Amino acid sequence: MLNLIKSNFKNKSIIKAEEKKSEKHFPSALREWNNSIYVFNKNALNLIPSTTFTAINLIKSFFNLYNSTVERKMRTKRLLLRLRRLSLNKIFVSNGEFKHTNNKVTITLYIFNRQKRSYLNRMKKLRFYFLYTSEQRSNIAKKIMRESKMKILYFLRKSEKNETTLLNVIKINELISKSNKKVNHGSAIDLCKYVRIFYKKYTTKSYIFIKTFFYYKQLLFINRIKYSYTYLKHLKNILEKLYNKNVEFNLVNIKRFYLNSDILSESITIKLTKNRRKMLRYMKNIKKKVKVNKKRILIIKPVREIKGSISMDKKNFADNLARKNLVFSALKYKDVTGFRLEARGRLTRRYTASRSVTKVRYKGNLLNIDSSHRGISTILLKGNLRSNLQYTKLKSKTRIGSFGIKGWVSGN
Repeated sequence: MLNLIKSNFKNKSIIKAEEKKSEKHFPSALREWNNSIYVFNKNALNLIPSTTFTAINLIKSFFNLYNSTVERKMRTKRLLLRLRRLSLNKIFVSNGEFKHTNNKVTITLYIFNRQKRSYLNRMKKLRFYFLYTSEQRSNIAKKIMRESKMKILYFLRKSEKNETTLLNVIKINELISKSNKKVNHGSAIDLCKYVRIFYKKYTTKSYIFIKTFFYYKQLLFINRIKYSYTYLKHLKNILEKLYNKNVEFNLVNIKRFYLNSDILSESITIKLTKNRRKMLRYMKNIKKKVKVNKKRILIIKPVREIKGSISMDKKNFADNLARKNLVFSALKYKDVTGFRLEARGRLTRRYTASRSVTKVRYKGNLLNIDSSHRGISTILLKGNLRSNLQYTKLKSKTRIGSFGIKGWVSGN
């Protein structure tokens, strides 16, 4: 009887241990060293760090390509190469994750397209100004030209009360006052002359706005083309020669810059190299922009396997939705729960950098909920890094010395 009780107790303990193991998250091998490879000849592994370094540089330089002919038309002065490298108006690319097989290399890249957003915002401003004012002023011009001299003066006096045509009247009055000519109430010839001058100047200004609008449209098209196969195949051919294998890309677009630690730390390094005196302001602004999801710590039961495919019929819509929510709730590390930035080096305000400065900004926490609260064992990456963390270490230099930046982003 005692042996039976002991055996039942052992079986229950084994079941509980298996349930805990099923909850344990095993990250991919790419998270370990950014390269997953198996080769028979161990000497081939010596070439991997140099090849990955050159591959990442090639990929970043490809996404930083620009059309000089279009940009030269938009600018009066040529933009220096140093300032172009330090500009934030570009496509940010993370360090790649490389998965090697016998005949193929799959490269996973996280991309934050800040250039596209800036172009769209500028186009919106130009479009709003052009469409709104042209329609408004063309209607007024038609009314002014059709009516006789008494009606013109009556319209101008009446339009002073309206807010919509007030800007046009002010500009017409400015033109009349600059010319130092008195308008004859008996004839409307002089008034029409001033109105024509006003609209001639307006058309020249509107033409400049239209031209810049279409230039931005061209730049946006160039930005969009970089993701297409027609241009990526040239990059693919170069990388195939480098690896002597087929190359596949897995591009992941990110909506926010803080979702990847490489992009987060790269953005702050560019800002600090441009102007180190505003270091505290930059770090404070980043802290405001990062949105952290504060999670409640709950002990969740292990999720059972879902059998059968998810169909989108109208009858089973509620059941499918519940199943999908179950799947998404079971996913690990989908929310940002904290970040930490550490800047250290020659970042003093004075030009004589006699000593180094360290500044730290953080929000949320970097704890792993599974290991610290739920009692589930988790895996360590690279010896001491937790599996829920992304870690980056970058360096740069200013006029007075060099500095380094460390960035952590945690998810749960």
